[in-house]
Amino acid sequence: MQNGADMKRSLKYAVLLTGACFALAVVTFTLSGCSAARAALNIENPHYSIRNLRPRLDIALPLSASSIDFDFTLGVENPNSVGLRLSGVDFNLLADGYPLLNSTTTQNVSIPARGFGEVRLRSRVDYGTIRNIWREVADVIQGNRARYELRGNAYYDTPIGRMQFPVTVYSTGNNDPIR
Repeated sequence: MQNGADMKRSLKYAVLLTGACFALAVVTFTLSGCSAARAALNIENPHYSIRNLRPRLDIALPLSASSIDFDFTLGVENPNSVGLRLSGVDFNLLADGYPLLNSTTTQNVSIPARGFGEVRLRSRVDYGTIRNIWREVADVIQGNRARYELRGNAYYDTPIGRMQFPVTVYSTGNNDPIR
C-alpha cells in the first residue's frame, strides 16, 4: 500500500505527463492544420484587367511644374473559393515598351470568392519624365492606342497569411480593352 507522499508524487507526474501530451497535441494540430488549410484552399493568382485609363494634363508655368496624372481602374477577378483582401499593388505602366510610370497603392479592397472587385490606381508623371517619353504620352492624350502593359505585384491578406502574386496586364494596341 502506498503512503500519502507517494500518491502525491504519482499524481504530480501524471499531471505533468498529461500536460506534456496536451501541449504536443496542440502543436501537432496547429502545424498540420496550417498545411492542410493551405492545401485545401489552394489559392491561385486572380485575373486582372484595366477598366479605364484616363490621363489628366496639368500644365503649369514654369513648364517644369507641369505633370500628367493617370487614373485607371484595375479589375480583379477572384477564381478562388475564399474571399481575398487586396492590401496593395506596386506596378509599372509601359506604352509600346517604354516605361511611362511606376507607382504603389495600399488600398484595402475586398474581392469576394469567385467574384470581382476594382482597385482605383493613380500615378503622376512629372515634367522631367514627360520630356523623355513625350511621343508615348502624346499618343495616350490624343487617344491613340499603343500597346499598353502593366507589370507589378499584388499583395493579398488571406486566411493563411499574406501572399504576393505577379500582375501582368496588356493590350494588343488594336483598340481592344486592356486585359
